[in-house]
Amino acid sequence: MGFLLVLPILICGFIYCKYNFYDKTLIAKYEGQSLYLHIAMRGLVLALPWLTVIFLIEWVTGGFFGLADVLAKRGFTKSAEKHLFATLLLAILFAPLYAYLAAKVRFKITRYRHGLKTDYLTRSFILKTMLPTSTHQALLLDSLFNKRLYMFSMEDRKVYIGWVKNFGNLQDHDSNNDEGFSIIPIYSGFRDKDRLTVEFTTPYEKVYNAIKVGRAGLGEATEDNCIGKVSRPDEIGSLFTISLLQKNILSMTFFDGEVWQEFERSEVKPVTSSARS
Repeated sequence: MGFLLVLPILICGFIYCKYNFYDKTLIAKYEGQSLYLHIAMRGLVLALPWLTVIFLIEWVTGGFFGLADVLAKRGFTKSAEKHLFATLLLAILFAPLYAYLAAKVRFKITRYRHGLKTDYLTRSFILKTMLPTSTHQALLLDSLFNKRLYMFSMEDRKVYIGWVKNFGNLQDHDSNNDEGFSIIPIYSGFRDKDRLTVEFTTPYEKVYNAIKVGRAGLGEATEDNCIGKVSRPDEIGSLFTISLLQKNILSMTFFDGEVWQEFERSEVKPVTSSARS
């Protein structure tokens, strides 16, 4: 009978942590005993009121309308324990549904409490405010929520300037490194293999502006004008979304066009061999 008493706790804890976004993401960072203890703690908190409700229903209905007597007659339990056995049996059978609904209700409470319009924004809000994140993840979430432009330097020496449009959910043990994210780019290019200076090759923002004014070409737009504005593209930019992996990020830097131009003007140019001679 003691084993039956433990089962509702374990079932409630497992189902709740599986379907509640906060706990599902949090337990991905746990291993071994810490993982089991977290699930058991959640299960204990959920199972106590659940068992109380079931016991009250059993008392009000006189053994679930005779179910306890039937179980005793069929030899499933002793007559002295039939009410306790029936109560625990129904608690176990309906525990998954109860824990699932509790997880979904908890998520909805967070959503409406903070005035978030979609489930995606709610998950992003939980990631940003309630869960521990790495440095890169914190910057990615800052870009996602505040539409800030960042410069992303990747392992393959590619460089992107843009803001984060979508962000992964961190639901696997390796997600801190492998989780994907997508950006709406302003510019892309590469770092010189010797000097590591950035060379821009693809001016996405020029294309955005050309589309907005209904022109097929780039017209009179210049690179300095586009970078200097530090403006963010609108929905047109969604057509050029780029997917990247967090594990491939070498560095992230907040991007300001005016500051970038000042660095460009102050950059010390290398001395060529012809100049030396």
